[in-house]
Amino acid sequence: MTGPPTLPAPARRRRSPGALAAAVAALMASACAPAPPEASAKPLVVVSIFPIADLVAHVGGSDVRVETLLPPRASPATWEVTPAQVRALAHAAGYITVGGGLDGWLEGLATDTPGLRRLRLTDGMELREEAAGHGGGESGNPHVWLDPVLVRDQLLPRISGFLQTLVPRDSAGIRERAAAWADTLTRLDGEVRAILASAPQRAFVSTHDAWVYFAARYGLKPLGSIYESPGHEPSARGLARLVDLARASGVHAILAEPQLAGTAGRALAGELHAEVIVVDPLGGAGIPGRDSYTALLRSDARAFARALGAPGGRGS
Repeated sequence: MTGPPTLPAPARRRRSPGALAAAVAALMASACAPAPPEASAKPLVVVSIFPIADLVAHVGGSDVRVETLLPPRASPATWEVTPAQVRALAHAAGYITVGGGLDGWLEGLATDTPGLRRLRLTDGMELREEAAGHGGGESGNPHVWLDPVLVRDQLLPRISGFLQTLVPRDSAGIRERAAAWADTLTRLDGEVRAILASAPQRAFVSTHDAWVYFAARYGLKPLGSIYESPGHEPSARGLARLVDLARASGVHAILAEPQLAGTAGRALAGELHAEVIVVDPLGGAGIPGRDSYTALLRSDARAFARALGAPGGRGS
């Protein structure tokens, strides 16, 4: 059994709404200069998180530019936007958020930007329940992108339609690329199923409640999460309950995330004499093995298989 990895400390907490509003107003006022000519040739689409941005870039092709606001390894629950990001949004043609309380900080930034088209991917979707919200005052779990079939059937058509409104001259190309990506996502679903097929266990404990859609799609059983709300330490009672559930279910690994502090996860793993295995709901450009949507899902599937006792997994 390998020792638990050292996970990064949590990102800074989001600034107060009043301070954020004042900063946005000042930065928007200073961002009114026209974009450079070479940057203005293609519409800029600003996206809150990397997995969605990667999908947008593939469907949009060479006719759009895509910028991700949340940096690699940062948490959407605690991220503070930067002046450069506000300036980028001022020159954008459209922005895309997940919704469900995950990325309300981007929605707030874009509210006062005239002419900016908006797509909130989870609008109208029936979201699964979760133990706690992500700071947006909304109910439901927003981590819909971790189910590739849900992405294929619901998110991809919304992304395609939105991009066609931004670049109507390339509507046919966007539809073709979206259709090709639907096939890619179908194959990805099959790959994930094959990776998880040899895992003898189904129950798992994670650091936070990001994996309910993934679990529902692939027949896994989430026992609970350590952090009921990102950025807040878990209670002793909550940890004790997870220990009891994990022992009863034969859990031998705790699934941790690089966006959250690892202290509580290591403590729980120590109590259970278990391994800590990293799964990543967000990935990011430049992160080896997690630098595209498909690579991210494959990486997470392999991590889950290892945690669930797949042959040759733990301790290898």
